[in-house]
Amino acid sequence: MMASTLITTKIFFLILLVGFTSFDDAQAHPTSYEGSVGIMGRHSPGLNHVQINYSWRYWAASGLHYFKAPEISSESDAAYVSANFLLRRWNTKKLQANLYFAGGPGLSRLQGKSKNSGMGLVQFDIEDRRLYFLAKHQILFNKDDYELQLGTIRFGIAPYVAPAGDIHTWLIAEYSAKNYRHHRGNEDVTTLLRFFYKNMLFEIGQSFKGETKFNYITHI
Repeated sequence: MMASTLITTKIFFLILLVGFTSFDDAQAHPTSYEGSVGIMGRHSPGLNHVQINYSWRYWAASGLHYFKAPEISSESDAAYVSANFLLRRWNTKKLQANLYFAGGPGLSRLQGKSKNSGMGLVQFDIEDRRLYFLAKHQILFNKDDYELQLGTIRFGIAPYVAPAGDIHTWLIAEYSAKNYRHHRGNEDVTTLLRFFYKNMLFEIGQSFKGETKFNYITHI
């Protein structure tokens, strides 16, 4: 329980810190423009998460999520449906900030047998064209306790500002923390290269612990 509290506390204080700073984000958002379908994946040797979101409005979407945790066992997975909401957006001439929430029911086998489960997500990002910051906390839980908590903090910088329609490149530093209820979690730092072109974004990087990570996002 102390580890999960530590993850939440770290993210909380960094969100307070970034409220006084300007950053940029081309990161996955739980909602997008009306009528769009977002397909997103985060892949690493220990944990994979694939999601599909359909945005009914720019502020509301429905989602499907699938988690696979081979670091526990070959059968450790979970699936959820979610309702996703843009809770607040702040716009200025130079930057945009967003606060999102997503949550919903599902089934989980992360503890060895299938259980009714729930998922919750809070995400904050703030962006301009050169820099960005993102803080995200996600929890998978059942009626007894949490099963998995995921904390993510990201800083990014664009080495150049490309015109619309060109390839955009980003350098990313990511801190991540996993805390399972019944399995050893870990904390790690990863450096990634991000390439963004039109409606396609992908990232590839190596963590300080030697894990190769690959992420992708597309909107159709």
